[in-house]
Amino acid sequence: MKNSKYEKFERIYREYKDIVFRISFLYLKDYQLAEDASQETFIKVLKKIRSLKDMSKIKPWISAIAVNVCKDKLKSKSRFEILNEKSIINEPVDNEISDDRLTVVEAVKKLDLPFREVVILYYYQELTQKEIAHVLNLTPANVAYRLREAKSKLRKYIKED
Repeated sequence: MKNSKYEKFERIYREYKDIVFRISFLYLKDYQLAEDASQETFIKVLKKIRSLKDMSKIKPWISAIAVNVCKDKLKSKSRFEILNEKSIINEPVDNEISDDRLTVVEAVKKLDLPFREVVILYYYQELTQKEIAHVLNLTPANVAYRLREAKSKLRKYIKED
């Protein structure tokens, strides 16, 4: 029985490690913090894996864990010290990523957290508005509002570039 828990975890890790890192990086805007958040997320996943009964709900479940870990990191004193340094973000650059895509990623990073989180979950994680509402403990109407506002802000940021 114990083997099945770890085998299930290993499958989840292999399939979702990149997704969790992307969520973490877009939330935290820092490569090292995103790595830490990803690790913490998977530690929590391993501890809570028995509570996951329906594998079809894995994506919203793991996304919610990652979002909560990132929120905890943002609240920590060390995160505020890092933000106040105003240091340049050391993002690994993939040579195959187009300039347009980098512009969009940079624009997403400029969004305030409430707008950035819905964009990450909707566009990058492809969760429905209803799933996002559940993950963030919001109403679907509030999620729709945040998405509209985020799109408007993104258009403005991209035009500036």
